[in-house]
Formats: sequence, structure tokens, C-alpha cells
Amino acid sequence: MGQCLCKPSPLPYLPHNEQFFPTQMTELILAPAGQLIPEDSGAIDIKYMAAINDLFNTVNGLYDKLEEIDKLQKDGKSIKKPTRAFCKALKEIGELYARFLRLSDYAIDEYVQVRKDKACDGYQHWFLMKEAMKVLAKGNVFIVEDLKKRIDHQFTVTQKLFHDF
Repeated sequence: MGQCLCKPSPLPYLPHNEQFFPTQMTELILAPAGQLIPEDSGAIDIKYMAAINDLFNTVNGLYDKLEEIDKLQKDGKSIKKPTRAFCKALKEIGELYARFLRLSDYAIDEYVQVRKDKACDGYQHWFLMKEAMKVLAKGNVFIVEDLKKRIDHQFTVTQKLFHDF
């Protein structure tokens, strides 16, 4: 009883310059998963699954927002409003990753570290996409193909999280 079947996995990959990521983000990534035993495992399981669902749905919604930006940009119309919506969704994705990683501190099951490692990859790629968006939004020009590849990566990560739980 109380035996944790999680085996530690290697630390997730961080670029050589770890200072690139904010300290709080690095702490979330480097913290081992499954270290806490929940008092009410049912409630934690529900919050954990809700975080995965919310993350999956929000990432999936980026496709529609990007499509709207692409259409308006091709038509030569203003993309300010859809850009704000895209950036708002992007911010939400970061908050959802952070919530998921905090919930990964609990011993949900024996695969919590595996899922956390996948989420850490997505979280790091999200941060890079967010930083790229800051530059693109200032220039008011979107490189749709690049953003689509980045969204595809996010979708792959969240899809794996969704199907692995």
C-alpha cells in the first residue's frame, strides 16, 4: 500500500540556455510527477482529466482562429480582432499546461510521469510559439504555414495526453 510504481524518467530536454524560460515554468517542468498522494483521488482525477480536455479543446480551437486570420490577411483586411482572439487562446493554453503540470504532482496512476513528460514538451513548444507570436503580432503579419506547424505539434501532444489517460 502506498507503493509508487512510477519510475523516474530523465529530465525533460531544455535548450542549452535554460534562462530562456521563466523560472516558474522551469520549476514546473523539472518537478518530478507523482510525488503527492491525494486525499480525495476522485476529485484530483476529475480535475486532471478536465485539464486534459480543456487543453485539447483550446488547442483544437486555434485552427479556426488561424484560418480566420489567414482568410482576412489574404483579403487585405484587418486581422487585429482575430489576432487578439488567437493570442488570448494562446495565453489560455499556457495556463492550462501549468494547471496540468501542477496536477501531475499527484500520484494519479503509474503513467503520470510519462504524460507529464509529453506535456512538458508541449509546454516548451507553446512558450516558443507564444514568443514568436509577440513578434508577429507587432508586425501585424502572420506566417500561417509556420504557425500551423506549431499548432500541429500542440495538437499531437494534447491528443496523446487525451488518449493516454
